[in-house]
Amino acid sequence: MGFWVQLADALGADRYSQHAICLTNDPVIVFLSVSADLVTAGSYFAIGLSLLYHRTRTVEFSALARGLYGAFIFLCGLSHASEVLTMFSGVYRLDVAISAAMAIVSALTAVLTLGEARGTSLSESET
Repeated sequence: MGFWVQLADALGADRYSQHAICLTNDPVIVFLSVSADLVTAGSYFAIGLSLLYHRTRTVEFSALARGLYGAFIFLCGLSHASEVLTMFSGVYRLDVAISAAMAIVSALTAVLTLGEARGTSLSESET
């Protein structure tokens, strides 16, 4: 058994059906779903990388905020990429792990953003 098959099985592919079966393998629905997720994932990756490497001139964010924004957007893109994977393989454990990571980073980003909007920062220690 090859490495990729073993990895997919460890992620649940041997126990779960691919998502395309639920969609009755309708080629139009599968094509549109996969295409939309791939375009969205690519867009999120591009936005996330640009946030990590470029500072905006109108709003100053801390390095921590930029890092969390970049991670959040990257994980959003990764979640769409995992949707494409689950269309053809039952790797729902991977999909759930990505969603959990996205939820954690989303919450941290929201808390930090609210703090920086009020003029306080999680990266600053209060005395």
